[in-house]
Amino acid sequence: MAMRRAGAFENLSIGAALAVMLFLHVVIDIPARMVAAAWSSAASDVEFLNVLYRPAGSDTRMTCGIKEHHAYHMNSSDVQWYFKPCGGGFQQMPCSNREELDEREWHPLNCDDKRCHVTLTIQNASEVDAGLYLCTVHPYRTDNRTQLDIQLRRTFQLVVTKSFLGESIPAPELLDNLPANTTAIVNTQIVLQCRVHSKVQPTIKWFRRIDKQLGEHSFNQNKSIRYLENSYELVPSAGEKLLSHDVYLSKLILYSASERDIGIYVCVGINYGGVSMADAYINLLHPNGTPLEESHGGYVDLMVLFLIPIALALVPLFAWIVLNVLRASHHSEEKALVQFTSATSYEPPGKGENTKRRSKLEGMHEHVYDKINLV
Repeated sequence: MAMRRAGAFENLSIGAALAVMLFLHVVIDIPARMVAAAWSSAASDVEFLNVLYRPAGSDTRMTCGIKEHHAYHMNSSDVQWYFKPCGGGFQQMPCSNREELDEREWHPLNCDDKRCHVTLTIQNASEVDAGLYLCTVHPYRTDNRTQLDIQLRRTFQLVVTKSFLGESIPAPELLDNLPANTTAIVNTQIVLQCRVHSKVQPTIKWFRRIDKQLGEHSFNQNKSIRYLENSYELVPSAGEKLLSHDVYLSKLILYSASERDIGIYVCVGINYGGVSMADAYINLLHPNGTPLEESHGGYVDLMVLFLIPIALALVPLFAWIVLNVLRASHHSEEKALVQFTSATSYEPPGKGENTKRRSKLEGMHEHVYDKINLV
């Protein structure tokens, strides 16, 4: 990549110069069809698309540059603007249909028969202005002295929303009794559809009703809502797609459905005028046709995990209690035995009789210890 300052090339090393020459040679030798195909795939990538939402009747500006302040220095460069209509009404193709849209050609803008500037201004935007805009700039200038020998390309999508000044916006309307209750075989794919009629582009979200057994610990305020004493969690979906004039489609796809997917799902359409919703129930069957019961494994697993540490804590506590009871029992027996031995150690007058009695008591003493040992 060569760099000019005040019209003069800076000195480059031989290795860098050869690399630049090789790069330019490769770019020049690429067939035009391959370049167009490569650019089509890049332009269809959402990461390279700048989406602008503007109400009908307003003015909008699009600037072809990496930074805003570069635009002032690039008006002397070769600037071209191209347009590809899409998403502007019933007769136009949705901008989300990338494959068919890439097959259409870009229409160059004449910029009012003047030299195109880096900033493109569209006044009083309407549905006919909605679509994709492509700009190219060569060379790229960052200031009055620096000039980069590169060609910059940027793609914009202009979405023109209808203006409802002075009139009320009706809430979205869900069409065709969708979503519909669905019964499928376990481990298969399930697709729920929701068609919404709205005069402005709506936001369509999917929610799943949460089992009450899950309790407060599973409620996430960022992804959950409460409605009519029930809790619902947000389910990821692909968003909404324009089907025809004011009709939008949203799909919820469940891959390899399992027992945890059984339940009630709600499609919610939202716009400035209000909210509309409809629900559907998903049921699963075993391959032999028998119904698959809804799983509450999350709640059971949670209770098991909660009880395990309690059980582990009770084991040493129980052992400690038993040990103390045995020690107390043994201590009381020893105390009683000592008192009994002290009482029998007194020798009254009469040595022979005392000796005989003591022998008898010693036999009893051994007998008592035998009993204690057995216990």
